[in-house]
Amino acid sequence: MSQDPGSFYEDEYWEMLGRQEDIAAELKRLSEGPIREYLGSNGDAIDGRLDDILAAARYASQGGFPRFAVTGAVTAIELVISYMLVRPLIRGAFLSNSWAEILTKHIFSRRVPRERDLLPSLPAMYDIKIDDLKLEDGSSLWQTLIFQIIPKRNAIVHAGENASPGDAKIALECATTLRKHLVAKVAAKLGFNLEQTPLWHQHVDGDGYRYRPTSPFS
Repeated sequence: MSQDPGSFYEDEYWEMLGRQEDIAAELKRLSEGPIREYLGSNGDAIDGRLDDILAAARYASQGGFPRFAVTGAVTAIELVISYMLVRPLIRGAFLSNSWAEILTKHIFSRRVPRERDLLPSLPAMYDIKIDDLKLEDGSSLWQTLIFQIIPKRNAIVHAGENASPGDAKIALECATTLRKHLVAKVAAKLGFNLEQTPLWHQHVDGDGYRYRPTSPFS
């Protein structure tokens, strides 16, 4: 009894789709491994530095020194973008730690940092849209950061411009929102439950081993 040619090609089609899904799942697993390793190992050291910077920025804001609060908050924002988002996500995007390191050095050796240009596209790989993040007043976190807060910090640093308490408040809100919401979303996608286990290195990798805490700053 001969097989219906249409049925044969239909079976072949579904089998091919199944293979593609298996390949996609394996690529996803491989891409997430380097990101989890980076964050699991370095996350605590990065968090510690961010805590110090943000505490100093809040102290400056409460003490009546808003320009120092703005510069501190933007420093924290750049640490979050660079060390908690772009660097680890690039490692996952390219699957190779060696290639990621070369590309990362190329990006961060430029006179004008390019990580801000890269950031919106990297979380999108995990169905996270940075444009969806809002501040308390409903404004876009990313638009406020790019067109208001970073230019204000640049004017302070390069031209000695003053800042208002409102500038300091928004800058600190941008920093905490980026850290608490965007980083937390990426972490959750990778299987980190930071609410239950706040220390990154106390999570376990795919083989059940805890990460060894290291620092990207040393």
